[in-house]
Amino acid sequence: MVVVPYSQELMFLIAFFGGLLLGLLWDIYRLIRHYFKIGKLGLVIGDIMYWIASLYLGLNLVIYISWGNIRFFILIGFCLGALIYFWLISDIILKSLITIINFIISSIKTIFHIIIFPLKIVIKRLKFFLVPYKIKVDTIIKNRKKRIKFKLENIKKSREAKNKKKLKLKKIKRLMKEQRKNAKRFKNSKISTNKKSKSSKNKYKKEKKKN
Repeated sequence: MVVVPYSQELMFLIAFFGGLLLGLLWDIYRLIRHYFKIGKLGLVIGDIMYWIASLYLGLNLVIYISWGNIRFFILIGFCLGALIYFWLISDIILKSLITIINFIISSIKTIFHIIIFPLKIVIKRLKFFLVPYKIKVDTIIKNRKKRIKFKLENIKKSREAKNKKKLKLKKIKRLMKEQRKNAKRFKNSKISTNKKSKSSKNKYKKEKKKN
């Protein structure tokens, strides 16, 4: 940085304008907070950033005008500049900045509406022309959905019928097995009764012969 020797009056004036500049920066920060809702954490970060920026600007000015020597009249110049800004100039600049920003926002909105309005009309016309095609597409989709549902229902019914047939076959097989078992038992019981009757007859004949 090139160091240029300044008189005390000029140093005071530069410090005074530095105070005005710090006030202007504060108003710009206030406007940012007003238009962009940054929350509590954003406020804390914004305040820290503002004070870092103001310290950087003030120290650079002090280094530039007085070789880094902080003098009393320089501090008075900064304070006076900031106080005069906030007492006299702040409201005027804030109002003018708000009007400029609002004008810019409203002009952007109007341009946006001017661009979008014909597009909306075109989209509406396209919708009007595309309605029959949309109806056709909807009917095709509905018919396909119905077919798919019908096929799925048929598949379910066929599966249920197959399961019922399987259950019936299982029941028939069980009944057949039970009938076979009963028939075998009946045969075995008949054979045993025949054997008993034969043995009793033979005993009776033997007893008769003995007598």
